[in-house]
Amino acid sequence: MFALGLCFLFTVIHVQGECSGSCNEPTLFYENLNCKPVFASPDDCCPSHYNCSLIEERANSDAEICYFRGKTYNPGESINDDEIYGNCKVGCTCRKKEPGNMGFTCAVLDCPEWLHQRKPGCYFKYELDKCCNVGEVCEPSNVTCKVDGKTYHVGQEFDPSNIKCTKCICQNEFAGKYEAPFCKKRSCIEEVSYQKEIKNFCAPSYISKDDCCPFSWICPEDKDTIVAAKIQAKTPDLKCKFGQHHLGIGDAFNRTSDNGKGKLSCECIIPPYLTCIQNYDYPTYAPEY
Repeated sequence: MFALGLCFLFTVIHVQGECSGSCNEPTLFYENLNCKPVFASPDDCCPSHYNCSLIEERANSDAEICYFRGKTYNPGESINDDEIYGNCKVGCTCRKKEPGNMGFTCAVLDCPEWLHQRKPGCYFKYELDKCCNVGEVCEPSNVTCKVDGKTYHVGQEFDPSNIKCTKCICQNEFAGKYEAPFCKKRSCIEEVSYQKEIKNFCAPSYISKDDCCPFSWICPEDKDTIVAAKIQAKTPDLKCKFGQHHLGIGDAFNRTSDNGKGKLSCECIIPPYLTCIQNYDYPTYAPEY
């Protein structure tokens, strides 16, 4: 039975200016689901919650369609490869996986550089919207990009330390501004593989809060025991959904895998989804729910 524990946990409180201009919680997947951020104060770094009304509509619908970035797809229709190629998938087609469960089936790209090492003294060249390298460079040009104390050659990838979840490619005329055509925000394509989990308000799980996109999704189990927050939230009406359950800000639960090596901690931080942190030993499969 999904139970409420007698132990307590301190609520995570986000203080204005604490995150130096960006939110320290992993929220990128919310943006890719077209959820709208709601701030308690205009100066807050993190939203107090997200408005995911479109997800609520899906949860209450039996329509046999797929969703991706605000668009709907009927069975047999495919996502344009240009929208997902940078995430190393192509040919994503909407299909019924089982009764009441729609989703995409895709081909996963295998890049040559994953199987073969580059030649000595050479490096692979990349483009922003491509998954795999577009060539090997053995005679670098004199143009370089200096970022965070490191030097990159034209075509090399880098991630600026002061802008979370941003991918950049060193190119001619780069002048230190992390904007197009040199940089773009990374994207999570959770809707491609986790339609059912999103619709049923399972929880995104990360290896670290520094991660941009979820490592897996966690769904309710009867043995989960919720630990109530010791300090009452300033906004008690805000709740996270976890399947059919509702948790207040700061409410949490932990799990340990059967072999004792897998650890998982989930907490309601920025509703409506929980935020979970797991180690690599925690099983990545989703139980039936």
